[in-house]
Amino acid sequence: PLLQDRMVLLVMGNIINWSLAAYGLIVRPNDFASYLLAIGICNLLLYFAFYIIMKLRSGERIKLIPLLCIISTSVVWGFALFFFFQGLSTWQKTPAESREHNRDCILLDFFDDHDIWHFLSSIAMFGSFLVLLTLDDDLDCVQRDKIYVF
Repeated sequence: PLLQDRMVLLVMGNIINWSLAAYGLIVRPNDFASYLLAIGICNLLLYFAFYIIMKLRSGERIKLIPLLCIISTSVVWGFALFFFFQGLSTWQKTPAESREHNRDCILLDFFDDHDIWHFLSSIAMFGSFLVLLTLDDDLDCVQRDKIYVF
């Protein structure tokens, strides 16, 4: 292949996705909605990693603002996923049954871990879109036909 960097990254992404599919077929997770959400989040993070790696490999650079967005969004995603994997709610039970598994409120004596997951994941999604918005700021003054397409 002409673009080996691209091929290696795409093969790795395919291996990860096929592994997630095999996990779903073998284990058959009870909470299928969370399983699909995990696949979506994983693919979002894979896409970002692919794009950033290919951008750097093609000789482009990342400006300071996008770099700060990438770092802060990664940190928020880390905290959000920590609260996501607490497994406090289930979509297979009624709201009343699911409420029995709630933990004590830890934020302002009102919000529990699941609420914090929603707050952090929404901030992380906003940060992800902010990364997309600012990532190619270094190409503002480059003619469109001079931009390397990967």
